[in-house]
Amino acid sequence: MSIGSILNTARSGLLTAQKAVEVTSNNVANANTEGYTRQRVDTIAATPTRFADGEFGAGVRVQGTTRARDFFLDSSFRRATGDAAGGQVRSQALARLEAAVGEPSDTGLGAALDTFYSAWSDLAARPTAGGAQGAVQEAGRQVALKLNSIAQRVDELQVENRQRLSSAVDEVNQIASAIADFNRQIVSQESGGQSANTLRDARDQQLDRLAELTGGTVVEAENGSVSFLLGGLTLVDGTEVRPLAAVTINGVAEVTRANDTTRPVAAIGGELGAYRTVSVTDIPRLQADLDAFARGLVDSVNAVHRSGVTWSGTPPVATPAGDFFASDPLATPETDPLRTAPGLRLDSEVAASSSAIAASAAGATGPGDASVALQLAGLRTGSVTFTNPDGSTRVTESAASFLQRLATDVAFSSRAASDRAEVDGALASQADTRRQEVSGVSVDEELVRLIKFQQTYAAAARLISTADQMAQTLLDLR
Repeated sequence: MSIGSILNTARSGLLTAQKAVEVTSNNVANANTEGYTRQRVDTIAATPTRFADGEFGAGVRVQGTTRARDFFLDSSFRRATGDAAGGQVRSQALARLEAAVGEPSDTGLGAALDTFYSAWSDLAARPTAGGAQGAVQEAGRQVALKLNSIAQRVDELQVENRQRLSSAVDEVNQIASAIADFNRQIVSQESGGQSANTLRDARDQQLDRLAELTGGTVVEAENGSVSFLLGGLTLVDGTEVRPLAAVTINGVAEVTRANDTTRPVAAIGGELGAYRTVSVTDIPRLQADLDAFARGLVDSVNAVHRSGVTWSGTPPVATPAGDFFASDPLATPETDPLRTAPGLRLDSEVAASSSAIAASAAGATGPGDASVALQLAGLRTGSVTFTNPDGSTRVTESAASFLQRLATDVAFSSRAASDRAEVDGALASQADTRRQEVSGVSVDEELVRLIKFQQTYAAAARLISTADQMAQTLLDLR
């Protein structure tokens, strides 16, 4: 082995140590850069030189720089963050629905309903007092207004949720396009023998966010590109994107493929899946409960009120009473006649004059009879039949019990979603910690490596110096 070979070997060690120091310094500089993955220099022993008296090493060769990533830890992290993000979105939405119902409360619908029945009790005690009729009129108006307000807030939350879902779909499509572009750049760069670590980091950040939005999974191809799947559907396949669309189907917001807006994409999670669940399940369920409450209240009160009579003139003359609540509440939207809660109101005659409110039953001998008022006051604890939109019986119980159960169901759903979001958040945090242990930059570890590479560089420099002295010794012999 010649002195020149020794110099070449030492030179390879010197250059390799220099590259390792450069990579280490880059790691330290990006220790706090979001999305940066720790890099390392991959080296391999150079092809040895063979002589008659043996094989001698030819130094070290740099293969390239690679990122410290674990695909399975990435998959676990993305699955956990998708669950956590979706749970947080649904928890917040249900909390707002619970706040919209606002029960139990001294100023809510339940309190207004109790005041309504109490007003009928007062009217039963003083059937000829005009002030008692006025109290019933105002109490009925307040029940309608309270229910209108709750329904309006729930409808507003549905509109807001649809807008958020639409925005999330737009973001998903934008990210999918960005990932497809990164795939093209990475394949092009790596096919030429260059590393694309920075591009891969940028793509991984986009993949993390896409998984957070949709709960999808990533599949990596041998050429360095990736595919992103939503269940059995492909959102990104190499450089091809198959976008989603936000549409309204049967009155609720849905997510479909852009090229087929008739079939919802059911296998979707993350934030987008949570928005869809809130839009398709949670809000419609509460709207249906509110409408059932309104129908039950209208039917029960009107049925009794129509059996009564009002009195006018001297001597008093009985006139058959009409409805207390309007039997055809304004729909919201008006094209949906089953939405009764948003449009509940007093009957026009009752709204115009409290004298249209009946306290006496048909056949009564005078205005002193309070049979109808007593029956209506008894509805406080009496059985009311609450129906489904098709007219079938849903449940039979008091209006107060139905309202209490409605509020309890919303509260329990909100609490369950909050607990689930807390657990999913903890799991996501653990998954992130495990991933950071592999791909994150530890300044202390990098400093240890820096010292090692520094010593390697000094040793290689010393080899060059030694080889130089050896060469000088040979020259001096001449």
